[in-house]
Amino acid sequence: MYWLTSFCTKLTHGHRRTRRRKCIRSQQGLTCDYCAARGLDCHLSAETVFQSDGYETIVPWRSHALTHKSKLLPPTDLCLELIHLYFRYVHVSFHVLFHKPSFLDAYARGSLPRILLLAVMGLAARFARHASLAATPPRERGRRFVKEAERLLDLHDMSLTTIQACLMLGAAAVVEGGRATESVYFSIACRTALLIDLPNIAAPTLVEEEVNRRVWWTVYETDTWSSTAVRLPKMMPFRNIPLPMAEDVFLGLPLTQPAVASPDSHRPVADQLPVPSPDSLIAQAMTIGFTLSKIDQINSRAASGLVKYVDLIQEVDCIWRELHRWHSNLPANLVNTPDNIVYWSSKNQGNLFVFLHMNYYHLCQLLFYQFIYHSAHDKECPPLALEFAARCRDASSQLCELLHAASASPHTELLNSLVGHVLTIASTVQLHILLFGEKDAETQNARRLLERNFALLTRLEVYWPCLDISFARLEAFHEACARFQDGSQFRMDQWMLTFLLEFATAVPRNRTAESNTVSHNSWRNILGGR
Repeated sequence: MYWLTSFCTKLTHGHRRTRRRKCIRSQQGLTCDYCAARGLDCHLSAETVFQSDGYETIVPWRSHALTHKSKLLPPTDLCLELIHLYFRYVHVSFHVLFHKPSFLDAYARGSLPRILLLAVMGLAARFARHASLAATPPRERGRRFVKEAERLLDLHDMSLTTIQACLMLGAAAVVEGGRATESVYFSIACRTALLIDLPNIAAPTLVEEEVNRRVWWTVYETDTWSSTAVRLPKMMPFRNIPLPMAEDVFLGLPLTQPAVASPDSHRPVADQLPVPSPDSLIAQAMTIGFTLSKIDQINSRAASGLVKYVDLIQEVDCIWRELHRWHSNLPANLVNTPDNIVYWSSKNQGNLFVFLHMNYYHLCQLLFYQFIYHSAHDKECPPLALEFAARCRDASSQLCELLHAASASPHTELLNSLVGHVLTIASTVQLHILLFGEKDAETQNARRLLERNFALLTRLEVYWPCLDISFARLEAFHEACARFQDGSQFRMDQWMLTFLLEFATAVPRNRTAESNTVSHNSWRNILGGR
């Protein structure tokens, strides 16, 4: 063994004699050029291994930034454009998954998991103005990135990255009309979050701790509306986890600030809701989202016909009190006013403010929708039901006005596919006013709102394939109105339940004409009163 020891010693000394230069790397977070080329250990290697899970990073930790190339990753300027577009138009609208400063930092260092960058680009590419994508229709620009992200997904890797990737891949599936695929991806995200106990993972920094909590709540919220849409049981249990902190505080956190664990705040409390920070728009939006399951249960019971109308009214009133209490207790700067829109826009949160109130108005119109039929066609309609119908019409009008005003400013406009679904539902309420309203002022206003809804939906249709379904559903609804002028198409039944909740599903034929093919001419018929 002596000869082997002597040989190794000479080899080591020889390396030291020939290796007199300092380790230098071309990019932060990488092994130095010399050591990487020779497969040698580098004294910078501790900073080089930046993977917290099994996913390959943008620049693999054993390769050189200048020699490693990907056929799929576009130039840096396009990557950065798509990242910023993602955070502007997609991040809040679909899922709250990342901390923008640390995401950009990880991208700059090459430590960002490749799958996350590809998924982000896949969702954001439709909004790009980069010359390299100009020849590709906006709807198609991100598909190759999504496909590659799907290829990289590793279901053996139980990590935050897998959860984030599945949520984005599910979002990419639903905008293409892939309802079943979306549900599978979201289910994987739910199960993974439960298996790793995501909100209680020990995090070294406050940023990572907050991201874990935000992703947990995103999974919980996504599970709620996704399960509702596919009529399957929820997977995520309720836990009294702290809701997201205010966005400006979150974005201002130092990347290395240590986390301060608070085990008591993680203890599940079945009958207690977490209290949102008064200045956290995201937390406020998640709070009112807790009512969606209750609204779905009410509408499902109404559609079944197995519940007495009097009992139904009382149950709706209880949920309305929850929503009304939330709305009445909003801080003054969170109330929907033009001045507050300007205020939150000055803090780069105008889109969050609009998103919050859009959700509130949409929940109200879902809750009260079943009463608009009875208010116009039932002579013995109870007074409370008449009130609820009026609230539905008001919520629909407020929602339309909010989105129209928001679309006029780049600081507040929402260009996500959910806006298409929400506006489709609101448009049917306006259509009811147009067809059965008794006051000229109301019908004229309804026609005005429908015209502007059409303009906004047409704009969104350029980006999102699922808007074809929204147009087709409204087309089907208008055809039903033309065929049955007694207002029966507004009754709450299984067809209407699908229409209200399953926004990626084509409506069944039993309440439509022979074809669901969208035709923009039908809008002209609607607005012309035919």
